[in-house]
Amino acid sequence: MNWKYISSSVKGTSHEATNTPKQDNYKACIFTIKGNNYLVCAVADGAGSAKHSDISSNFICKLFLRKTKLWLENNSIQTITREVIIEWFKYFQKVMFRTVALYKLDSIRDLATTLLFSIISEKHNVFVQIGDGIITTNKENDMECIFIPQNGEFLNTTNFATQDNVKDIFMFKTTNEPVNKIAMHTDGIEQIAFDFANQKPFTPFFTPFFNAVEKLEDFGYSEKLSKQLEMFLQSDRVNKKTDDDKTLFIAVACGISSSEVEQANE
Repeated sequence: MNWKYISSSVKGTSHEATNTPKQDNYKACIFTIKGNNYLVCAVADGAGSAKHSDISSNFICKLFLRKTKLWLENNSIQTITREVIIEWFKYFQKVMFRTVALYKLDSIRDLATTLLFSIISEKHNVFVQIGDGIITTNKENDMECIFIPQNGEFLNTTNFATQDNVKDIFMFKTTNEPVNKIAMHTDGIEQIAFDFANQKPFTPFFTPFFNAVEKLEDFGYSEKLSKQLEMFLQSDRVNKKTDDDKTLFIAVACGISSSEVEQANE
């Protein structure tokens, strides 16, 4: 099993107006390790109130992909437990505290970021989330959330990977059910992609994207279709609904051998 996928992350109009950096980031890759294919994706949304969250959101995505690759080269996916992820969060915070000291920031809160993280394989899947945003997968002809987005201590707030209690509050789940479709997005598009009344993904929003990805001839990342996704996320129609940064990752499973993936990645 392998994957076709598209992804895009665009700056919100509110950030454009204030000339502030895009605080969303993501990283996605197909790892082929010991004959097994793994779809790995991390999506992070830096806190709007955090001065340098664009740095931390970028770093945590890169870190979790790097940690995943190193782990899978030496261990099975089934051995990725909550305790393993806690160690990855500890390392992330260790680097962030060093960053605070090096650049004389006020506190680690200046680097606050959420994280959505998924590892998908043929027989086992790992999901991690701290904060808001959505990971959604197929369920028959519908879509379901892996987790309900977290609310923070105060109204309109959420949790972040920089919190000292992250090991207790991040959400973790493993499944053995086949995943044929997956989408991940930051809260910037919740207004158009999430059914708040029923606390579930708004399936009609995702269906055209899944259909378009499914029709792609080549496996892996589609730059052309991702560019079209970027244009959609930057469109007036979307910006009328939300002025926040917007990140969306869409993937569909396809039957291509791991040897072909290895040749393509060489």
